[in-house]
Amino acid sequence: MSSDRHSMPQPLRLFFKGLATIIPIALTLIICLWLAGIAENGFGAMLKWFMPESWYIRGMGLVIGIVAVMAIGLLSQVWLFRKLIDLGESILDRMPVVKSVFRATKDFVEYFSSDDKDRFNQVVMVRHPDLKISMMGFVTREDFSALPFGKEGEIAVYLPLSYQVAGYTIFVPRDWCEPIDMPFEDAVRLILTAAMSRRGG
Repeated sequence: MSSDRHSMPQPLRLFFKGLATIIPIALTLIICLWLAGIAENGFGAMLKWFMPESWYIRGMGLVIGIVAVMAIGLLSQVWLFRKLIDLGESILDRMPVVKSVFRATKDFVEYFSSDDKDRFNQVVMVRHPDLKISMMGFVTREDFSALPFGKEGEIAVYLPLSYQVAGYTIFVPRDWCEPIDMPFEDAVRLILTAAMSRRGG
C-alpha cells in the first residue's frame, strides 16, 4: 500500500492535497451559511410583517437573530424571565419521549457553555492496570454525592468515539487516570480524527 502511494502521479497527489485543504473549510462555511440562512429567513420574514418590504435589506434577519440570542442570554439572568424559562422547561420535562431528548440536549449544551473553564483542562489517559492499552478521555464528574452510586476516589470519564458524535462514559478509580498537558480542543480533534490529526503534536 505504501509503494502504491509513493507511485501516485504528482497531479493526483496535488489533487488530494487540494481536497484535504478545501473540504474542512468548505464544510465549516456550509454549516455557518446554513445556520445564517435559518436566522435570515426566519427573522427576515418577521421583519417584513412589521415594515415595508422596500425597507428590508438582506442580512437584517441575521443581525436580528444574533441580537435576539444575545438578548435571551441577558434576560436569562433576570429573575422573572428565568422563572418563565423554568416553567417552559418543567412542561417539556413532563412530556414522555420529549423529556429524554430535552434533558440530554440541555445537559450537553450546558456542559460546553459553562463558565467553569477548569473542566476543559481535564484531559486524561485511562490506563487499566492489567491491560496493555490506553484510552484518552475527559473527566466529566468527580462528585457523586447526589447520585445513588459512585465510590470514594472514583471519577467519571467520557471516552468519545472516532468519527462519530457518540462515546462511552466509564467510572474508574482516579489512579487509573493520568492527566495530560493538552488543550481540550486539541484532545477532541485527536480523538475524533482517530489520531490522524497533525495538530497538537
